[in-house]
Amino acid sequence: MSISKRQEEILELLNEHSFLTVNRIAELTYTSPSSVRRDLTRLQGLSLIRRTHGGASLFHAMNQAVPLNSRMLQNTAEKRQIAKKAETFLHDGQVVMLDGSSTSGFLVPFIAKHKDMTVFTNNMLTAINAINYGLDTHCIGGFSVNHSAVLSGTQAYRAVAEIHPDIFFFSAKSLNRNGVISDPVPEENYIRTLVLANARFNVFLCDSEKFGTESLYRFATVDQIDACVFDKPWNELKTKCNVML
Repeated sequence: MSISKRQEEILELLNEHSFLTVNRIAELTYTSPSSVRRDLTRLQGLSLIRRTHGGASLFHAMNQAVPLNSRMLQNTAEKRQIAKKAETFLHDGQVVMLDGSSTSGFLVPFIAKHKDMTVFTNNMLTAINAINYGLDTHCIGGFSVNHSAVLSGTQAYRAVAEIHPDIFFFSAKSLNRNGVISDPVPEENYIRTLVLANARFNVFLCDSEKFGTESLYRFATVDQIDACVFDKPWNELKTKCNVML
């Protein structure tokens, strides 16, 4: 999947403004409305935006799952920064579980720097990336959640219940100021809950765009997690958890 620089710019503008008309996008990108419409058609085909009458928007509702393709292109610099910081918790010979989030997937190159690593994940794209890096990779099976590369369901629940990883890296859609972690997808939440109970060490990865937000399904608090890794400080958050900035 690839997009042009102008299409990247359109995504950034929609991320900033939530909704823009075709004419306004044309003004901001110094291009014609017809070119903008072609760009929006391309981005909609990749499930990155919603086309509406006269304009477009991103998938920003807190209680709605964002398509994985869109998540992979959102806040990539922040996610790489978080993954680099989280490398501190990695060492040779670990069994690592990565959840279905795009944020956890950014850890794969850092895991590959270490010897004798084993990766479990329920994200097919993360699994393929790990295989390409030469990692011993196990993709947890199940059904496709919201027609994405993330797998869940009874088969996945049985599989993760038998795994006791050395370390579990996960993310979620929302983190409120009281430290409640929540997400709009119950199937992903349940897998995270199962792994949290079995993993020897748990690390929550969260970029600052999620600060102060809430989603429909709560599944943990930061005080229940061993460590959190953020891209920016959040002074309003009060927690006993080890927060790496």
